[in-house]
Amino acid sequence: MKKYISIILIIFLGCYLDSNSSVDPFYKVYVSNQSQDHVTVINAKTGELEKNIKVGLGGINCSNFSQSSDECEENGCTWHEMNGMSHCMGQGTTTGNSPHFISIDEDNGFWFVTLMDAGYVEQYNLSNDNFISRIELGDLPALSVLDTENKKIYISRMNMPGHINMNAQTNIINVVSYSDDGLVNEYEINICDGCDGIGPHALSINTMDQELFTASVLSDFLFKIDLSNNYEIFSQPMYNDDQAIPNTLIQKFKPIQCIYKNGYILVTCSAGSWSLGNEEIAGQIHMYNANTLEQVDIYSDFNSNSNPWHIIGDNSNHVYVTLSGQPLLGGQGVACLSISEDNLELVWHNQDINSIMDSPHGISLSSDESKLFVSDRGNGHLYILDSFTGELLSITNLAIESIGSTAILGGIASTLNAW
Repeated sequence: MKKYISIILIIFLGCYLDSNSSVDPFYKVYVSNQSQDHVTVINAKTGELEKNIKVGLGGINCSNFSQSSDECEENGCTWHEMNGMSHCMGQGTTTGNSPHFISIDEDNGFWFVTLMDAGYVEQYNLSNDNFISRIELGDLPALSVLDTENKKIYISRMNMPGHINMNAQTNIINVVSYSDDGLVNEYEINICDGCDGIGPHALSINTMDQELFTASVLSDFLFKIDLSNNYEIFSQPMYNDDQAIPNTLIQKFKPIQCIYKNGYILVTCSAGSWSLGNEEIAGQIHMYNANTLEQVDIYSDFNSNSNPWHIIGDNSNHVYVTLSGQPLLGGQGVACLSISEDNLELVWHNQDINSIMDSPHGISLSSDESKLFVSDRGNGHLYILDSFTGELLSITNLAIESIGSTAILGGIASTLNAW
């Protein structure tokens, strides 16, 4: 009798383990699917898609239907053609939510996504990906950084040239607190009181010294905010002009993202065509002293079509940059640079030149820092690269086929632990 009971228990336990294998903890990669209003969860170890999470407030995102005018208009959207380019546009409930950037708090078990076009930020449970809370911030929430000890999320509000919401002008960075009970908009930092909307897009934090960094995409100014001293603001032009003021439209370097690393601020500058100077500016990485904001070095060996975009750093002295490129001119790719004292040096540069990549956007590292996850906002592909060599390991189309064959992907974030 005991023998039969043991066999039954073994069979039962085997069935139990099999039935729960799909929910075993795994290293998560979160990818924002902007055009289809989802966040995709990828298994970092296998590269396989685990699930798609619907985010936002519902409605139709017209950018899904940019493949044909008929499909666009059938969904209540407007087909727009200009300068040889065409796309599907909407308004009101047809602008979509556009999940743009993701931040993860592993200490407290949450993840957050900014909804660029809807004007909200959302909070989710990191263990089960259940929705917790949503609050409205206003025009174009962009990037976000976390202070996990104090449970605060800082969110930039951008004014990007050429964006569909061209009337959005802001100098605001939101300070949002969070808990198990949800989100609270605590404060709005105006980085340039009295200025026109200068678009603070880049965002990074030094939690040890309670310093927040941002840069204006329109005026080419770098800002440091003292979070422990009544949000005192310091600023520095990113170009050589002692008389420069942050309210002047420059758009020479067009800073996109920044990170704090080893006492420095690294800023990606998309550059390209500079209309005020009537010249082509190489895509660049600027390096500043985080204490003084003085410029330390510039890496400017990318071409003017490269468009450096998002940037991340590892636990040593490397940073990794997506090069968004130009759809018709090339320049797409991913690059790795090393930081030594007062110096930036190129380690490798994967130059795709339009054969596979379209517009590389977000970037994140695996927990062991051996792999890079890169999203493409032009073709909806997720690339996995070897972080040591830049070799392309795999490509996956993350477009949800029931919605459309292509997708616009945004930011990526990955966990350092299995969840």
